Formats: sequence, C-alpha cells, structure tokens
Amino acid sequence: MHAKSLLPRKPWWLLAAAVLTIVTPRAEPQAVQTPRKKGAETQISASLALPKPGAADRKALPAAFSKTIPASIANLKAIEDHVKALVKRVSPAVVAVEVGDGSGSGVVITADGLIVTAGHVCGGPNRDVSFTFPDGKIAHGKTLGVDLESDTGLMKITEPGPWPYVATGELEQAKMGDWVLALGHPGGFDLKRSLVVRLGRIIRLAPEALQTDCTISPGDSGGPLFDMYGRVIGIHSYISSSPADNFHVPISAYYDSWTTLVKSKPNVQ
Repeated sequence: MHAKSLLPRKPWWLLAAAVLTIVTPRAEPQAVQTPRKKGAETQISASLALPKPGAADRKALPAAFSKTIPASIANLKAIEDHVKALVKRVSPAVVAVEVGDGSGSGVVITADGLIVTAGHVCGGPNRDVSFTFPDGKIAHGKTLGVDLESDTGLMKITEPGPWPYVATGELEQAKMGDWVLALGHPGGFDLKRSLVVRLGRIIRLAPEALQTDCTISPGDSGGPLFDMYGRVIGIHSYISSSPADNFHVPISAYYDSWTTLVKSKPNVQ
C-alpha cells in the first residue's frame, strides 16, 4: 500500500519503532507573511531547471560509517553526533503537505520553493497545496507535474521566498549498508511532536529500486530519504508488509522524469 492510503487527518499513534526522534523548535501555526510586489504573487516563472546534485566525499564522514557494524561506544557516539548535526541542518526544509482530502510529506530543494514529493501525494497538476514547516509556519502553493508510473511528483510554493532548502544527491556512490535518514510527518503534522526522524540503512539498491529498513508510516509518503551528506537520495513511496522494510523512489527517477514534472505550471488567481 502507499503510505498515504491509510492516513487520517489527525495522528493516532506514537511511532514506537522509531530509532531516533528529533523535535524541532515549535511555533504556533501561522501563514508565512512576506511582502509582495504587484504581479509577483506566484514567482512561478522562476528557475525550473533540474538542480545540480550536491557534492559528497566519503572520506569526510566519521570512520564509524565505513564499518559494517559499530565496533565501540566511540563509534556509536560518532554516529550520534553526526546524525544530530545533520538533522539540525536538513530538517527546516522538510514539510507536511495537504492536498485536497489527503496529506503527506515533501522536501524543498530550491530557494524559490520547488518541492519534491511522491506522485500519489500530488495526485495531479494544478492542485492547491498547503505546506507546513517544522516550526509551524504555513505556506501555500500548487502541484506541478506528476508521473504516477514512477510515483514522482513536483510542487511549488507560490509565495515569495527564499525558503529553506536542501541539496539533491545521486546514487552512484551509494552502496548496500549505507546509513540513511528518513524524515517525515507520519500521521500528519503534529505541533506537539513535530518532525519525526528515523535512522536506518540501505538494504536493496538497484537502478529502479531503493529499499531501506527505515520505518515509515502513513503520512510519510513524499518525505525525503537523506544520505549522510545531507542530500536527498530518495522519496518515501511504499510501505512494505514489514514496518522496517520499505520502498523509496530513487532520486534518479526525478532526474529522468524532470521534463514531465515541470511541464505543468499552476494557474494562480
């Protein structure tokens, strides 16, 4: 099943299987207030070019990440410190998404508000979307293109930025067993809990398949899977029969379908 298909409007469980939960600073939900210039409400003609993947240097990671399993308390501490710093850096760009009667997650990948998500979260082009950032701020936008076959989708914030964003990555350097972070809003946005982070590893890696043991739940659909460099390498797509055996759309699928994803521009009244 898709992670969206069972999602209620209100959260109804605690994510007991989470390996790591990070609570970001919270604020009362409010619309983002940014001065606008006449005729610049959407800024939708801003760059829709495919973002260039961020750099990665495996040698720059703590040595603990190169081991099959952590061999000492020092290894565990190194992983913990790195993950905490990484979460602090990337979490501001992860959003809860509401489209029609459904909701999911997404991640901002450009300063002007392009957001990648799962295709089944978008549903189709030119739909109204509400984005909630981890601090409770709300922005509005539209769905752009969608490719349901690959489950890729693209959205755009139609209010002026800049917005917090993260780099996309690539999978050429990835390998089985690599550590990854799954971020999202299982059960929808919850101000008391905010963003949920789960640490796991890649358990299957193929040209059209990316599978990890990160726990994902309804509401996580469209949320980002990060490598240890803080780059988006996948988007949560499909919940397996096991909560620790789940599927993500490889970031390469977005590169391959980018022309389709940007072909629809929202009509804003």
